[in-house]
Amino acid sequence: RQSISNIYLMVFVLFMLVVLSTQFTGDAQRLVLAPIENMMAIVNMVAEDPLEDFDFKSIRRTGDYETHVVQLAIEKITALLRVGFGVAGAEIISSNMAVEGGGSASLQPMIPGKRVYALFGFCDIFSFDMCTEKLEDEIMTFVNNVARIVHDEVTRWGGTCNKNLGNAFLMVWRIGDEDTLAEYRGRKISNDRSYARRGSERSAHSDDGEHFHLERQKQPTPKQAFKQGGIDLRRIPGLDLLSDKALVGFLKVIVEVNRDVQILAYRQDERLSKGSEDEFMLRMGFGMHAGWAIEGAVGSLQKVDATYLSPHVNMAARMEAATRQFGLSILMTGSFYKLLSEPAQLHCRKTDVVTVKGSNVPMPIYTYDTFQNQVFPQLRAPKFSNLSLRDILIQQAETYDESLWMTDPDLIQLRCLATPQFLKTFKGGLNNYLDGRWEKAREYLEKADSMMGSNDIGGDGPSRAILEYMKSNDWVCPSSWLGHRPLTSK
Repeated sequence: RQSISNIYLMVFVLFMLVVLSTQFTGDAQRLVLAPIENMMAIVNMVAEDPLEDFDFKSIRRTGDYETHVVQLAIEKITALLRVGFGVAGAEIISSNMAVEGGGSASLQPMIPGKRVYALFGFCDIFSFDMCTEKLEDEIMTFVNNVARIVHDEVTRWGGTCNKNLGNAFLMVWRIGDEDTLAEYRGRKISNDRSYARRGSERSAHSDDGEHFHLERQKQPTPKQAFKQGGIDLRRIPGLDLLSDKALVGFLKVIVEVNRDVQILAYRQDERLSKGSEDEFMLRMGFGMHAGWAIEGAVGSLQKVDATYLSPHVNMAARMEAATRQFGLSILMTGSFYKLLSEPAQLHCRKTDVVTVKGSNVPMPIYTYDTFQNQVFPQLRAPKFSNLSLRDILIQQAETYDESLWMTDPDLIQLRCLATPQFLKTFKGGLNNYLDGRWEKAREYLEKADSMMGSNDIGGDGPSRAILEYMKSNDWVCPSSWLGHRPLTSK
């Protein structure tokens, strides 16, 4: 009987041990192991693709309050890392957050830079010093309202913000790094007839007129391209659509700063219009260029900025600075213009041929005409649509096609003053100016200027800039004239 009792006791103890161990294991899995696994999954997801906008809400919440708080903190930290470092800092985030396959325990933000190709856009707020002086502590609200519009539109149209400089923003439409684009390196150009297609097939009757030869002469031959080993961006499939979207993104910013209720409110601010009968109108300049840059970390272990360094980034900034000289809102280089689709090119205007500091290569520059002193209607979602206005705008950008240039109400309204007659007149003046027939050019350009009398500046900025340059030479074309002039703005 004693033996049977011992057997029952042993069975009971074993049963209790199994039950309790199962319960303990379940609690440990639910309260400790599962939360840790979720945290590890979040970190690994961000390390593998720092630029992906992850939906962490889809990850099942586990654990008690303490582990739940830690999990939320990790989610916020990873989100802040993406916001703080952006596209240029993706490699920094990835290499420092990797916890598998040899991830280092020490912080190493100063990783080597790498060459990437991108479309660069630089935009700047005009009269910013005055705004800072008048608005004082409210300047941050003002800048952030502008930044909200710039970031929203550029992001919607495929770009990202790299630098916020207070009065200026560097925006980037990243194409890819050198390794990814290796198949488009110059050495393959000799076997690809499409290399010069978009340039050489243009006739003297194109928008560039008889002066496109200045551009073509500078294109590298297959042998030169092989030696340079550069990437021919025009051969990359789909880049014309990305370039179009980059331009549309900036044009939408121009529209929105003249439509947004919070920005329009500053027109009635007496501090900004004090001493003037005219109300304050926010104006911005935009410059666009395409090329390579070194992407990486700049700074030290005390402070790191992930950014892009290159003459091509500086060129975008130079184009923005030149908008003041030409009385325009947006200027783009020939390198950027050639990447646009044909419908987009047809809606742009060649404004001059210039050389910039540090280069003797003539460079045509282009603009998209913008008339801002008008009322842009507020956007509303269709009455019976199931989508919000934001979703509709995102869908419009994602489904972009070239017909947008002929159908979008904002783009049509912006360019309403660029009539065929005006464009023909300005083109005649520009061609005569570049050819050295300055008397005839003066006649055309003065007429073009008067045709733009209702524009934001009361005339045509490019016509006035060229007329001013010819006037500085007493209206006589120099004997050394080669069809281009130096760009004075830096």
